[in-house]
Amino acid sequence: MNLEKIKKLNIPKTPGCYQFINNKSEIIYIGKAANLKDRVSSYWQKSTNHSPIKFAMRKVIKNIKYIETDSEIEALLLESNLIKKHQPNYNIMLRDDKRHSYIKISTEDEFPRVFKTRTIDKKGTYFGPFVSNQATTETLKIIRKIWPYRSCKNLPKKVCLYYSIGKCPGMCEERISKKDYHDIIKQIIKFLKGNKKEIVREIKKEIKILEQNNSTNPDIIDMLKYQLINIEKTLATNNILSLIDKYAADVVELAKILSLPKIPQRIEGYDISNIYGQEATGSMVVFSDGEANKNEYRKFKIKASQGESNDTKMLKEILERRFNNDWPLPDLIVIDGAKAQVNAANIILKKHKLDILVISLSKGEGLRSSIAPDKIYFTGEKKPLQLPLASPALHILKRVRDESHRFAIQYHRKLKRKSVFK
Repeated sequence: MNLEKIKKLNIPKTPGCYQFINNKSEIIYIGKAANLKDRVSSYWQKSTNHSPIKFAMRKVIKNIKYIETDSEIEALLLESNLIKKHQPNYNIMLRDDKRHSYIKISTEDEFPRVFKTRTIDKKGTYFGPFVSNQATTETLKIIRKIWPYRSCKNLPKKVCLYYSIGKCPGMCEERISKKDYHDIIKQIIKFLKGNKKEIVREIKKEIKILEQNNSTNPDIIDMLKYQLINIEKTLATNNILSLIDKYAADVVELAKILSLPKIPQRIEGYDISNIYGQEATGSMVVFSDGEANKNEYRKFKIKASQGESNDTKMLKEILERRFNNDWPLPDLIVIDGAKAQVNAANIILKKHKLDILVISLSKGEGLRSSIAPDKIYFTGEKKPLQLPLASPALHILKRVRDESHRFAIQYHRKLKRKSVFK
């Protein structure tokens, strides 16, 4: 296959799934896209930075098939179900031993939970794997906009905030019967299996029967019509794949700008929060494939004597504690600061005999506005690198820096409140 042959396929610019097929008519790879034409064409664009596995895969593609969907979320679910069904070789090879996330429905419970997980056991019903953590989270949000469900691990004694905003049916106070809640779960399962058309057909059928029987409860008909409209509206307005593709593109651009030997799959961001050394805290955030991976976040209460330690000493402390743990190693470390912070981090890395690139981001003294230029400091470089505001590489670095800052402040404020109450 080449770009000219791809153009002759007249692939539409709609959401959907594409399938790469070899000369034995076997499906070797399945992907999803917000724009099928652009996504498929990107595999043959000269400017695209592909991994060696993707280059090898491209050589054996003899045919391309695609399935259009009405929305991006449906493309995402279709991809998950097709991969589970066909188990294409290159989908398996490109996983790189990453632990994907799943949506689990605890069907063994009286009132099943719907939640995200990375582990699979013998109980419950699972949907996935989802290659993107962001995709899993957004899918759960979309489902909750249409059908309220339980996500809490243990049922509380009183209804929570989710019930107040219509995102949970309130089974803890028996606001819904077991049968009615199980009907909701059945709809969610059908949706996750990609059976949106069946759901819509059933709702329309129920509305028709009620209208033919001159139902004395018009509220039920109005509720069903509202649900029907809500399904179409919610799915049409959630553009999650384009966001996921952007995150992936940002990381690729970052690898090019920093001349990294490979695309950084795990980026760790660090920041310190304190007021004159009091209740000092440190944060570690993790971005996997360009997305925040909150399950991997870590927070540190600075142990150094309060009021004695400066920011670089605090940074050394949290990095020392971090690398004394058996956590996965990052491909890149991003720190809020300048040269001093980079030098401090490298002292700890050298001590642990680790070869990891460290960079820091700084707006300079007194420059905290969103349009102020960010300066990137490297090891051994006297002058910082300054990227344009529109740079995708800068976007990912700023997301990591800002998230580590937010997480550090959040923990610092928590400790400060405890201190005040004491």
